[in-house]
Amino acid sequence: MIKVVYPEARYFKEIVDALSKIVDEVAFQFQKDKLKITAMDISNIALIDIELPAEAFSEYNVEDPLNIGVSLSNLNKLFRKAKKGDRLNIEGDEEHVELTLVSATKRLYRFRNLDVKPPEISLASLEFKVDARLIAGGLKEAVKDVESVSEKIEFEATEEALIVRGKGTGTVEAKYQIGSPALVSLEVKERSKASYQVSYVSSVIGLSKISDTIAVRFSTDSPLQLEFSLGVGKILYLLAPAL
Repeated sequence: MIKVVYPEARYFKEIVDALSKIVDEVAFQFQKDKLKITAMDISNIALIDIELPAEAFSEYNVEDPLNIGVSLSNLNKLFRKAKKGDRLNIEGDEEHVELTLVSATKRLYRFRNLDVKPPEISLASLEFKVDARLIAGGLKEAVKDVESVSEKIEFEATEEALIVRGKGTGTVEAKYQIGSPALVSLEVKERSKASYQVSYVSSVIGLSKISDTIAVRFSTDSPLQLEFSLGVGKILYLLAPAL
């Protein structure tokens, strides 16, 4: 049996929206010290790994580890009317889960606990030649611009700048130089360039609504890692390079 309370339901709304764009069902892995959610799309191109430590919750009662499998289409219905300041209560056991949105009124949804197996993948061994941190809103606008002209988004890094571009029906480019207000930090061990399907990047860029900054990590023709910081907790998104 678990019972947890998350103080800002709209954060979960954005997380569920991002997850629903790559998978239909997901397992909430309630551990004694954190909630972990890992999901990989059916083509093995994209992976989301989410960790919310116990201190991110206003109440966190997990006596024994428990996986709760849920349908993301059902969760999207629950969060459709979630507003700033709404609280999310989650209670569950081996059979069922109850989610309650609490504001001026209470909206309770009860679902069956689905048998969903999370992917077993370790991200600890990944190494990147480029590690940049950007203001979230700036990267969101760059991704939207690229999406309007191309199916691929290219990231390039030099010692002085990170460049995000798209080439297709037109060409767009955003250049974040050291000293730019939008570029928080830039570490380049080796000049690098790689391209990715922009639709996959766009599917998670909405998480910029709940993250002040986004870390962008990559190497030449290697996977892209985006890290969204939630203050207490983080979301990692790993994407294979475009062919």
